[in-house]
Amino acid sequence: MDYSVEYRNNSMPMADFRQKYQDRKKYMTYCRECTNYNTVWSCPPLAFDVDEYLGRFAWINVVCAKIVLSSEVIAGADTPEKIKTVGWEILLTVKLDMEEKLRQLERKIPGSISLSSGGCNLCKACSRKDAHPCRQPDRMRYSLDAFGFDLTAITKDMFDIDILWCKERLPDYFTLIHGILTKEKLPEMLCRF
Repeated sequence: MDYSVEYRNNSMPMADFRQKYQDRKKYMTYCRECTNYNTVWSCPPLAFDVDEYLGRFAWINVVCAKIVLSSEVIAGADTPEKIKTVGWEILLTVKLDMEEKLRQLERKIPGSISLSSGGCNLCKACSRKDAHPCRQPDRMRYSLDAFGFDLTAITKDMFDIDILWCKERLPDYFTLIHGILTKEKLPEMLCRF
């Protein structure tokens, strides 16, 4: 096995979550430096009022995936290109799986919507680059980052996990943070993967 995934979940009232973890001014500075900025529909600048969008929900249920890499995968990624390729393939596989599971959960919870991590990866090239509407609006989900949430603090505070980054080798694990916004607190067992 190349990797294993440990899923954890935690929830918080949306108002508390925003107060504790949201800093749009700070994180939009980082977003502007990203190649996804203004080129991917799931990323800033968002085409709606963020306060109004998030204000519809009373709770956020955060799902964390800790993707633990095998020592063989880490050792095998022995060039910068392999580090990038292998890491991205693993992250994308887990990310797309999480997104699908959360869309399934949405169907069970009226009025809910999920949030992803990073930019949308459903299409090879986002239609936003050509000033066209999203081709998959029923499947595309905005990222937590797009709302200015501090993923490092969320991961540490809510799950006691430090985010690791690729440097000269693959890290021991990757972390993905997704969520589902709801009008009421969910039973914990409902958000388990």
